[in-house]
Amino acid sequence: MDNHMEEKMSVEQLINLLTTFTKEATDTVEKFLASDLVQDTTTMTTELGKTLSDAVKGLKILKSVASIPSKLYLRKFERFCRDLTAIPLEKRQKYLKSLGREKFNNESIFILNVINRIEEEDKLPLLIKLLDARMEGIISSDEYRRLTILVDRTLYEDLLYLEYNVTANPVALHTDSDYGLVASGLLVTVGNEWIGDFTNEDDPNDTGIRFNYTSSAKKLARILFGVHCNSTPTNTGIAKMQAISEERIKRILESC
Repeated sequence: MDNHMEEKMSVEQLINLLTTFTKEATDTVEKFLASDLVQDTTTMTTELGKTLSDAVKGLKILKSVASIPSKLYLRKFERFCRDLTAIPLEKRQKYLKSLGREKFNNESIFILNVINRIEEEDKLPLLIKLLDARMEGIISSDEYRRLTILVDRTLYEDLLYLEYNVTANPVALHTDSDYGLVASGLLVTVGNEWIGDFTNEDDPNDTGIRFNYTSSAKKLARILFGVHCNSTPTNTGIAKMQAISEERIKRILESC
């Protein structure tokens, strides 16, 4: 078997495992996944059912023969499968049925790639919250993918920063998380605020440039942390520049 076929088989195995956990996993599966010991097959089958029991055993076998990089990936994959149980089983089954096998496989490949890129395991429960919102119809398929990618490329600490700092008002950049959110595309330039004479309380490093939280940032705050923010920016204090024609400039000068 060539390397390409081995890779293909591995992806197919992971998709099948993810399908089984999505369709059948309950809280009971956590104790079997959490243990590195090989559990009694009869006990596991009795508590989980044959299909889910076989999936747990299959995942453990993959972990036992995997290389170190693959073990690290499977550790994240297993965490994601465990966290799936935070979504009610009936909702997961309904979602799986509504998508159909082909669409679910495509979505599985997407999430498997995201899991591969994610370096902070604490982000995995956040992915589950986005998936739950997708299943609820709160966000579309495109929004789900877009927000998932944003979670992937944003530091975990910066995502937590959203919970207490997201706002509809323009903000100045003060903290590392502010700059991190700009780099992730969750804060964008909106304009300049006029700055008068500095007082002792003013920041001498303030350039006057202001930023708005994007609609995606506000959606993440709502879905991940339950924080609701006005979707329309207030643009309070932002100075608007307007071009003046040469003719108007001439009239202004003549009137002086």
